[in-house]
Amino acid sequence: MNRTLAVTRLQLRKKLQLFIVPWLVLGSSFIINLLIAFISPQPDGEGFYTGGIASIFIYMMIYGIITYVQTFPFSLGLGIRRSDFYWGTALSATAVLFMSSLGLLLLSVIEGIWTNHWGVDLHFFDLPYWSDGPLLNRWWVPFALLLNLFWLGFMIGGYFKRFGKTGMLAATLVGIVVGTVGTYVITYNNWWPSIGEWFANRTMAEIALWTLPVTFVFAALTRLFVRRTTV
Repeated sequence: MNRTLAVTRLQLRKKLQLFIVPWLVLGSSFIINLLIAFISPQPDGEGFYTGGIASIFIYMMIYGIITYVQTFPFSLGLGIRRSDFYWGTALSATAVLFMSSLGLLLLSVIEGIWTNHWGVDLHFFDLPYWSDGPLLNRWWVPFALLLNLFWLGFMIGGYFKRFGKTGMLAATLVGIVVGTVGTYVITYNNWWPSIGEWFANRTMAEIALWTLPVTFVFAALTRLFVRRTTV
């Protein structure tokens, strides 16, 4: 347990990557969109909608890849056990993502309730469907999605360390083939309306809940890669 906490502290020391860069990326996107909304106001009632909030989610996936590739060999070089690396990194990531989700909740409240969308009808943190339901959803939705994308990135990093460039190329080709065949099957059977109806009949909080089984699969595969990867 002490070694696991040591890994957690080691990961949390990366303040630039964990606490500064993601919010700089998100903040830059917000400022740009705020300026655009101020310079080019929309007609009354239409609002200015943006997907800029996605930047922090994409960053966390990339961070998951980088942190495995960079810190896994380093941790083993310090004599840290593989299981301690895995659980320590998982604990640090969960703590950071929990706090990040609280930050997004606060910004959503500031935007949608306290400032009336910054006075220019900008919808950046407070979005229709995304922010619907109880206030707790504004924390739960980003937390579940951030967790899912981090573990996706962490799994990709583990896969790369386990199988190298050749394995990544093979996985990419398989993904393209599966995606192409899947799209063809769905289109051929005219399943797109049913898929769209399934999503339309569920809240964003429910969809976020459905990501948990996928997250567990990512975590389990990452655990396997941690055990099998040679440095």
